[in-house]
Amino acid sequence: MNTLDDKKIAFIGGGNMTNAIIDGLLKLKKEQNLNVNLAVSDRNESKREAFVAKGVHSVVPDDAHQIIIDADVLILSVKPQVMEEACQSIIPYLSGQLILSVAAGLSVEALTNMLGGYAKIVRSMPNLPSAVGLGATGLFANNISDEDKAVAGAVMSASGIVAWLDDESQIHAVTALAGSAPAYFFYLLEHMIEQAVLMGLNKDTATALATQSLIGAGELAKTTDPALLRTQVTSKGGTTAAALAVFAEQDFGKIMQDGMKACANRSRELGGELGQ
Repeated sequence: MNTLDDKKIAFIGGGNMTNAIIDGLLKLKKEQNLNVNLAVSDRNESKREAFVAKGVHSVVPDDAHQIIIDADVLILSVKPQVMEEACQSIIPYLSGQLILSVAAGLSVEALTNMLGGYAKIVRSMPNLPSAVGLGATGLFANNISDEDKAVAGAVMSASGIVAWLDDESQIHAVTALAGSAPAYFFYLLEHMIEQAVLMGLNKDTATALATQSLIGAGELAKTTDPALLRTQVTSKGGTTAAALAVFAEQDFGKIMQDGMKACANRSRELGGELGQ
């Protein structure tokens, strides 16, 4: 039996990440004929209507207790700045639910404090491709059972892959590597497309070719060392070698690594700011 069968999953907040996770769960539900009950609380009427159209029960925040009380899993999907307010509103209805947070920058300890000492919590760091079922999520918990760990992993893997972390401090590396990585790739694509247009291609053609090349390279990199793949593409004295020589001359590798360090450092700073 699937880990999520007969589970009731409630979301506090109906933003983009909630949509991504729910879409993944609905797809899984259909493919595996699972009995999974999904519900969302959000103050925005149009968002609630959109969830209802998908077959997801939706309530206003004042009625959130209706879905919290019955939930097996409660997913906190609100902005970090309003998390404490959200936590205060759900404390009276907690009775053993597994809490899964998708809020950036908030540690398990900070969430536990906001929840009045409630510690059955999983912290996650998902990324934007979860919206198309290709997410990469880091997970951390230190006070849950193996069964709860399996449930949390199953929820997040419905929209991509998951990696459990041994230490919560590793969440900053996950943020730099996966959480913010889509923006790095989009930035690279922007400039590749721009240069291709300057070379005479129309934008649609340039976008299609660059994007497909990125997707294909990613698929290859799943099973083969990227460094080996790079050497296979690079003929001595050839066109690829000419481009890579410019990257090396301008130390593109160090620029990339420095950017990731800055991302991780800012993640640590935000954690300190939000956890106070």
